[in-house]
This record gives sequence, C-alpha cells and structure tokens, in this order.
Amino acid sequence: MKQVWRKQKPRTPGFIRAFTMETPLGDVLEAEFNFHERLVRLTVEIKEEKGRMYGATVKNGTVQTEKDITSGRAYPVFRKIWPFREYFSALPDKDMLVSIGGAYEIYPPFQPEVSEKTRISRGPLESALFPSTRYDSIFGIVRETRFQRWRRERREAREARGSLWTRFKRRVWGDLQDVCLGIGFGCLVYYVYYDYVVLGLSLAVLGMIAGLLDFLVRKRSVLMTKVLSFLSFGSYFFYNGYVYF
Repeated sequence: MKQVWRKQKPRTPGFIRAFTMETPLGDVLEAEFNFHERLVRLTVEIKEEKGRMYGATVKNGTVQTEKDITSGRAYPVFRKIWPFREYFSALPDKDMLVSIGGAYEIYPPFQPEVSEKTRISRGPLESALFPSTRYDSIFGIVRETRFQRWRRERREAREARGSLWTRFKRRVWGDLQDVCLGIGFGCLVYYVYYDYVVLGLSLAVLGMIAGLLDFLVRKRSVLMTKVLSFLSFGSYFFYNGYVYF
C-alpha cells in the first residue's frame, strides 16, 4: 500500500512535503507536512459525496482544527477520515506519522521486534550503532549519511521559515503596530503628566510588553531591535528627566 502514495508540490504555504493517492473507490487522499511546526494536514475527497472535501490539522497527536473544506465551516471529520486510517498509516514518511501520533487511529505499520537470538548473533554494537547494510542493494535501500541528513534538515528548516522577504512581510505589520502604539502612548503620557521620568518608565515598560506580545501571543521570535529601541528611548528620557528637570 506504500507504493500508491505519490509525492506532489504542497498546496498550503509553509508545508514542505506532500503526498497524494487515489483509493480503489475513487476517493482522493492528501497529506501535507510542516517540518518546522510539526503540523500535518490531512485531506479527504469522498467520491460518494460528489467530491466533498474534509480536512484536519494534527500536531503531535493532537487535532488542532477540523473543517468541511467544501463549505469552509468547522466540522467534526473523525467519521470521514477514520475509514482511511490504513491508507494514512502507510504514508512513506516516518516524521509525518510521528507527528500524527495516533490521531484518527493512524499508526505506523507494525514492525516485529528483533528476537533476542538474532540480536545476540548480530552483536549489541552492530545492532545499536551500525545496522546491517548487507541487503540494501537487493531491496534498493539508499541510506543517508550524517552529512546528508544534516543538510536535508537544514534545507527543510530553511524552506519552512521561508525567504527573507516572506519573513519580513509576515511580521512587519505586527511590529509596525507596536511602534505606532508606543509612539501614541508615549505622546499621551507626556501630554498628561508632562514629566520625562514618567515618559521614560512608560517607554521601558512598553518595550517589555512588545517583547512579550511577540513571544506569548504571536508565537514568534522577539525582535530585539524593537525592544532595545523602546528601552533606549525610555532610558534617555528617564535620565534627562531625573537629572535636569
């Protein structure tokens, strides 16, 4: 069943791997993987329902969203995806199956454990650190070297982050809002209290709040340039107000 899955270009931005297949009854299944966020997006198009599509997003075994894609509304899709659990369990991507984590009863194919006799005959060092490659040429297995795996993981992480322009567009609006809020709030504090000390403390607090918004609410890395700018201006006004006024 593993051979029926075909690779395709991901349709959802941020997802870097995608597979699709068509069941013998004509149903179309899709699975997309976001390596950076460990998200898996499962989609089923059911032929008996005139091509109606259902989708779900799973992260580390927890269902994040469920949706009737055709209507665009939230919809419980367990009974739509569950009949195809065996097909999804045969996805040729171990990382994707690990991220699904048993949601909708989708598990990796059963792999029998190596018997104690076989483990002893191979030796503990060979079985743990150097798995046998004796039959790789027969079964067409191509193993990654450590350098190739490191390069692949770096490439996938870079593709998940996107280009510099994509990252800029993704966060410029939120940072611009923080800067405008800081300038507006600073002007309001100054015209109300007319005190540089209060203005400096307010700007410093706003800098910390802006950092917390990025980290806790927007779930992204903190832009230290923005935070340090607030703290620098706050320190400047606080020093001048405290020393000269």
